[in-house]
Amino acid sequence: FDLGQVMVTPADTSRVAPDPRDRPYAGLLFVGASWQRFATDHYAALKLITGIVGPESLAEQTQKSVHRAFGIAQPRGWDHQLRTEPILNAVYERRWRAQAWGDSDRWNGDALLVGGTMLGNVLTQAYAQVQVRAGWRTPRDFGTSLIRGIGALPPARDAASWGAHVFACLGGFAVARNITLDGNSFRSGPSVTRRPLAAAAEAGIVVRGRGWQLTASWIAWGREFDAQPRRAEFGTVAFSVFR
Repeated sequence: FDLGQVMVTPADTSRVAPDPRDRPYAGLLFVGASWQRFATDHYAALKLITGIVGPESLAEQTQKSVHRAFGIAQPRGWDHQLRTEPILNAVYERRWRAQAWGDSDRWNGDALLVGGTMLGNVLTQAYAQVQVRAGWRTPRDFGTSLIRGIGALPPARDAASWGAHVFACLGGFAVARNITLDGNSFRSGPSVTRRPLAAAAEAGIVVRGRGWQLTASWIAWGREFDAQPRRAEFGTVAFSVFR
């Protein structure tokens, strides 16, 4: 199970009336439940997501509170965010360990193939990705997960006390609907002209011990809508604890 909140804004948040050529303000608050089935070299999962889009997501309040705490200028265009709409989305994903090399207790690595589809009013898309990993005691797990993917993955089954590895991923999306670009499903409002295809790349490092894992990564997405001036780039840090 997981709980999440997403806030999306245009590049210029100082405008009271947002740029109509840029992505609209959007807030999402959601819960998800995942069912996972996996063996040594393959993995499958189904995830169902529900929640709400719009002012009730409290994305505006969260962003303004964080900006206030860090002394950042307040975003001014939230009055133009997407209107209230319930969320209903499903995700199905499969992963395969295509190749492995080295000694699992020393230097080793592998290659993973990832494919999935999402269906619902928030995201309707298919995606595919290749991941390559190498390092000291690279775990026999199923790699990292795209932000738009299944989310939390099962921990490694091996019992190594510690390890570290680097990874690189390359893939893309074929998108039929994205509510943060296309706007509300059943009413007119702010939107932009979405591109149907977008590339994605990720690179990072994972350090893990017995029962915990720290992941730091850099992510780049290709242009998602026609007026977008350049690709999106950002970093993520995740700390996971396993029981």
